[in-house]
Amino acid sequence: MIDVSVESVETIGLSATLEDRFGYAQEWVDSRSAVLVRIEADDGTVGWGECWGPVAGTREIVEEVLAPTILGENPLHVERLYDHLYDAGRATYQTVVPLPAISGLDIALWDLKGKLMDQPVSVLLGGREREEIRAYATGHYFRDTADLGVQYSEIADEAAANADRLGALKLKTGLSLLGYGPTEDVELVRRVRERVGDDVTMMVDANYAYTRREAREVGRRLDGLGVHWFEEPVAPEDIDGYASLRADLEVPIAGGECHTPTDFTRLFDVHGLDIAQPDVCIVGGLTPGRRIVTRAEEHGIDVVPHAWGTPVGLAASLHLIATVDREPWLEYDRSPNPIRDALTGPGITPDDGTVSIPSAPGLGVDVDLDAVADYRIDGGDER
Repeated sequence: MIDVSVESVETIGLSATLEDRFGYAQEWVDSRSAVLVRIEADDGTVGWGECWGPVAGTREIVEEVLAPTILGENPLHVERLYDHLYDAGRATYQTVVPLPAISGLDIALWDLKGKLMDQPVSVLLGGREREEIRAYATGHYFRDTADLGVQYSEIADEAAANADRLGALKLKTGLSLLGYGPTEDVELVRRVRERVGDDVTMMVDANYAYTRREAREVGRRLDGLGVHWFEEPVAPEDIDGYASLRADLEVPIAGGECHTPTDFTRLFDVHGLDIAQPDVCIVGGLTPGRRIVTRAEEHGIDVVPHAWGTPVGLAASLHLIATVDREPWLEYDRSPNPIRDALTGPGITPDDGTVSIPSAPGLGVDVDLDAVADYRIDGGDER
């Protein structure tokens, strides 16, 4: 046994203002942020993780509530430490466990363990089923204009470029943000399908823009447009709504980025998903992510993790994907994010529509400390 212990935990808030804001069903995005977690062992080995969510609050939860739970502990015991972190979060907040904050610590512990054992994280998670994965492009967000013609035209142009590069893409619906409705949403999908052709794999993500009735109407029309899956059609709390839509619609139902491990158990039990989409930076990290994969496979459900952060979170997603039995996809974010583009140099990029899964010890990515310094925020308005 390697005799090592956690010596320090540091959280690092990063933020970058965007030149032009973009939108999806629930809000406008005018900046990109990230919360990185750096765990150092007493032998000097460092592990990196990433939390979903705003810097303000997340940093304090990690440093003041959760970090004391693992200080002095052996980082090789990641799964036991995850359970302790979960218990600490539940004891503190009672009704809500701060899973995104736990995620950064859990991912960093896995990265640290991999480096200490000289193994890629995916090997330690149970073994690699593949060395590369096909990628689809996420982007195609709403422009900051009420002109519907401009929306359709510019999103179709972006989709065509991504289709040429990767052959698969995911659109956003939920133009209610701009005062429109499901009819305009379906027309957007129709125009993009017409632009990219029938051979391109196309998914649709509503970001829970619809009521059950609206989602049922949209889903029936999406099936006629050859949509590969219909993501987050209703509010994440509406577990029964997922089950109802899956029973009524031909288009496959996907979801999970807003769901907890317990939610996934309920979704699986009521047959609410065709595709499960846990995000390792939200759901608690790689430990619960791997447990969700196991349960999904027991139910015959595909797993395609949600991913929308920095290369730290993306690498963690790739290691989880490497362990999946069924043939999954990598969600490859193409929306503006200066932090993502700077944080690990060349980063993780597709080649002929596929991405190689890192094979170096740990997560297999090196964090650029100069880029961290450029985007680091230590006070003030931390959104």
